[in-house]
Parts: sequence; structure tokens; C-alpha cells
Amino acid sequence: MAKRAGGESLAVSIYERLRLDILNRRLAPGERLKAAELSGSFDVSLSVIREALSLLAARDLVRVDRNRGFHVTSLSLEALNNLTLARKINEGVALRLSIERGGVAWQSEVLAAHHRMDVLPMVQSENPLVRNEEWARAHLAFHHKLIEACGNAVLLGICTRLSDAAELYRAWSTQGSREIKRDVAGEHRELLDAALAHDAERAVALFEAHVDRTRAIVMEFDPAALIGRTDAHVDQRQARRARGVAPSGHREDAPSQLTPGLHQAAVTPRSSG
Repeated sequence: MAKRAGGESLAVSIYERLRLDILNRRLAPGERLKAAELSGSFDVSLSVIREALSLLAARDLVRVDRNRGFHVTSLSLEALNNLTLARKINEGVALRLSIERGGVAWQSEVLAAHHRMDVLPMVQSENPLVRNEEWARAHLAFHHKLIEACGNAVLLGICTRLSDAAELYRAWSTQGSREIKRDVAGEHRELLDAALAHDAERAVALFEAHVDRTRAIVMEFDPAALIGRTDAHVDQRQARRARGVAPSGHREDAPSQLTPGLHQAAVTPRSSG
């Protein structure tokens, strides 16, 4: 068992691994996360696991229920609609303020953040159905940098939480049956250009269209239906645990095998808002 010394950094490490399992769809929405099982899987104390799960809950990736304990946040169209509207309201205001208040230093940082994102592939070269985590982090950093100069820490905190919550929907929106033409890189370049030109009206309009396109892609399927369709996957995972096979968060199935509720066409992820 790992020692408690350095438990905080250990909890962050476990948090990162579980976060990747959730966002790479190795853990299904609504799936229960049993602290005792995770403690054995990661060979750490229960307190470290609970701290890691609490960190995930703070990012809206995990929910805590008095009767059910911890479970991966469930998806729903109503929640997606509410989340999209909340992002447009709050991030729109933050973006407008940031453009109005940002100076040359902010412009340089926005340009650099965009470049770091733009040079990275969105998906893994060996599996185009799996997003490139490095790109995903650069994507979040770019959007955060755009609003960073707003000068309101409370507003930034709200926007960060909303963006974190949107990550779960982005993770499940990489496939769909209806063709939606989208130039993600082009959308980001237009947003960059508007910000650097201090054109707040255009930047906000572009941002709203950006997140609306993401919402449209997610709504190609009903996230609420996903929960029932992943029951078989959860049962398979429990059977593997019983046989002593590696638990979640480590080396299990590729994401394309875990999404029976989604269309399995091998397409490049199009959602990035």
C-alpha cells in the first residue's frame, strides 16, 4: 500500500488517471465508482481515492449521491442545453471584457496559446476515434487565455467550471450519423483574429456559433439513452474484475468498443467547443 506521505500529490495523480478514463470513454456515464475497488486497483488508501474522486466531482466529471456514492456524471439533453446557454452567457461576457481590457501582452499570449493548439493533431494517429489529450489540454488553454484578461476572478472560475463540465459531452460527441461539415481549425483562427482585432462583437458571435455547433453534434444522439446502452459494458467490466482482469483506468478496451449507443463510423472528431 502506498504511504500517506505525499498523499495530496498521489490523489492528483489518481485524479488525472481517472479523468482520462472518463474523457476517453473507458468509464461510462452513470457508472458507479466504488472507492474500495479503486483503492485495491491503484494500491492506495481509501482517503487518497476519496480525495481524487472529490477532485473529479469539483470538475463535474463525477457526482456524489448519498445513497449511491460516487458515479460518473450522467448525460442528458436538458443538461446539455442548460450548459450551452450558461457558457454562452458567462463566457460571452468574459470574452467581451477580456477583449476590451486586454493589452499587447495578452494578445501575445493568446497568439501563442493558439499556435500551441494549432500545431497538434486533434486525434491520436494510431486511433482516429481517440482524441489527442495534449491537443485537448491546449484547446482548453486557448479558450481560457481568450477570457483571461476579463479581470474578474469569480467570472473566470464560473467559466472554468462550465468548460470542465462541457468536456464530458465533447468526449462523447466524436461520432454521429448526420454529416456536419465543420472546420474546427478555421473556427479557432476566426476567433483568434477577432480577438486580436479587438472586435468584441464578432468574437462573441463566433464563440456562440462555436459552442452551438458542438451542441448540434452531440444532439445527433440522445445522451440520456446512453446510460441504458452501457449496462452491458458495465456488466462486462464487473465480470473481468471477478476474473482478476485489470480494472478501469488502466489497460482495458479501446473506446470504440465501449460505445454501443453511438454510431461506430470511423470519423475524425468534430466537436471542440
